[in-house]
Amino acid sequence: MATIDMNDLNSTEDLPSEEQESFLPAFPCRKAILHALPEMIPTPDLGKKDFISWVDSTLENPDEIWENQGLLDNRFFHYVSYLETRGTVPAFAVEICTVEDPETTEFCLLLKQSDLNEIRNGKNVYCMAKEWEREKFVREMNDRALTKYDEESLDEARELIDTAIRLSGNGSAYLFNNRGLISWKMGKIAQAKKDFIESIKLDEGNGDPYFNIGLIYFDESDYPRALYYLLRAVEINPVDSQFLTELAHLYLEMGREEEAMRLFQEAFKSNPSDPQVDFHLGYYFLYKKHEPRCAVKHFDNGLQKDPHDQFALADLAVAHWILGNHKKSLKIHKILCKHNRLMPYAMSRLVYLNMEMGDYEAALNYYQEALSQNEPFEPEWLHYNAALVYAKTGRPRQALDTLNLAVRAGGEAVVERAMSEKALQDLKRIPDFKKIIRLTSKRKNR
Repeated sequence: MATIDMNDLNSTEDLPSEEQESFLPAFPCRKAILHALPEMIPTPDLGKKDFISWVDSTLENPDEIWENQGLLDNRFFHYVSYLETRGTVPAFAVEICTVEDPETTEFCLLLKQSDLNEIRNGKNVYCMAKEWEREKFVREMNDRALTKYDEESLDEARELIDTAIRLSGNGSAYLFNNRGLISWKMGKIAQAKKDFIESIKLDEGNGDPYFNIGLIYFDESDYPRALYYLLRAVEINPVDSQFLTELAHLYLEMGREEEAMRLFQEAFKSNPSDPQVDFHLGYYFLYKKHEPRCAVKHFDNGLQKDPHDQFALADLAVAHWILGNHKKSLKIHKILCKHNRLMPYAMSRLVYLNMEMGDYEAALNYYQEALSQNEPFEPEWLHYNAALVYAKTGRPRQALDTLNLAVRAGGEAVVERAMSEKALQDLKRIPDFKKIIRLTSKRKNR
């Protein structure tokens, strides 16, 4: 709301001049003020000047705003705050005449119901109580949308959040951020980015949309954009352990290990109970440094804080399998299989584990289930492991088709591994295999 310079206010007890039209009565006398507001300090000269400090607070947080048309074609806006019950005196009113030049401002403590009613006979342009009821309904829609989001009922979630945004008028930053999350989970990445950007425009001081769009660019391996947004999130909230951890992970991917380790330490200091620091370090040592023993240590530490995290359980099973701890790996595998709903990450790892264990049909079942997700995790390696299963079970055509998908998704990294893969040895003599390998160089040349 607007505020007014106190020096511009009429601080006297005089009535407005005859030339100055106003809906406000004369300011009440000391006796009337003390009778209506016995808690006021009874200074000898108690009067209008003692209420100047009420003006800005009423302009900024009114209970109601009323528009009235004056006799001289002047338009008045009355900002009203109630001291007890809405719609009744005592009330405090600030009057702004927008037609006069310069704009005039008056204020008064209203003690007569008739004076308040005269103002309230105008057009109601704002009512805090009604706004709060609308906001409560919007928040209810938002909460229901997030519940459907968690339940994977994404179409219903999108419909509810759209309703919330429509009812909110100009929209709220948190609503666009949440619609971005829903769109992201639906695989509508372009829409998710638009929603996160809109959320940022509405509230530049909230780190969540910066963080979320940063993760999208991270997933897309667009490291410069990911770095920009994740850095901005950390600048806004430098003690958020999740922000720090994801930025540290990005630094690891960019080869900036020293900076990453510093951020991991900051994240741990900020929130020692957050298991994500350990999980990210476990991932780093398992897949980047190829040190499964260090990975197991970090996964174990994190799982003591959150024993049900599917991501960590799946990677811990992989680490134990690589180390030859097959019994431990099988035990974790059974735990994962008991989950009613597996995350895409866990399904991707189960394709690999079942392939390594020789349960090829189970591996392919998880592969098909993973493909049904809106956004499969690391599709290049998901396809690659499925191609290995097809090759090992004597299905070269399916193996080549699936390997083609892997190469299209992962490019040279997949080709390098395929060239040294023993399970694909027989396929390398097939002309179609050579075409798939050449695909990456063609894409690169373009």
